[in-house]
Amino acid sequence: MKPQDPDTFVEAVAAVLSLYPFDVVRECVDPRYGIARKLKWLSIAELSDWLDERLDYYRLVAATSPHEPRPALQPPPASPEMAARLQALVQKIAPRMQMRDPIARRRRVHRYLSERKLRRDRARALAELDMATAGATEGQT
Repeated sequence: MKPQDPDTFVEAVAAVLSLYPFDVVRECVDPRYGIARKLKWLSIAELSDWLDERLDYYRLVAATSPHEPRPALQPPPASPEMAARLQALVQKIAPRMQMRDPIARRRRVHRYLSERKLRRDRARALAELDMATAGATEGQT
């Protein structure tokens, strides 16, 4: 895929990067030892191949680690008194919030704010790109 359309290319790169753990992506984009040291021109296939190789490497390291995995933490014992207090608190707060699940509301608000920030950032980047393009075309005339 040639990056003839920058928006489509950036969206494709973001889609590929979103499939991998954050630490692998951070290593990939680091100019000191990431994919930029290996490739002159980026393609989606080479990006996904590089990420797959690094992920396989880390899985191999994790599988052959000489250390025993940490035991899982045991949850605290269930307390009927604490459960009753929590239920009473939720029933008391829920009418004020006009909802039954405060966590679902929090997720919706976070998703809305994230999407709004993405739209704002995209609009700002497009405006900067338009200004840069306009400046470049003015210099040619």
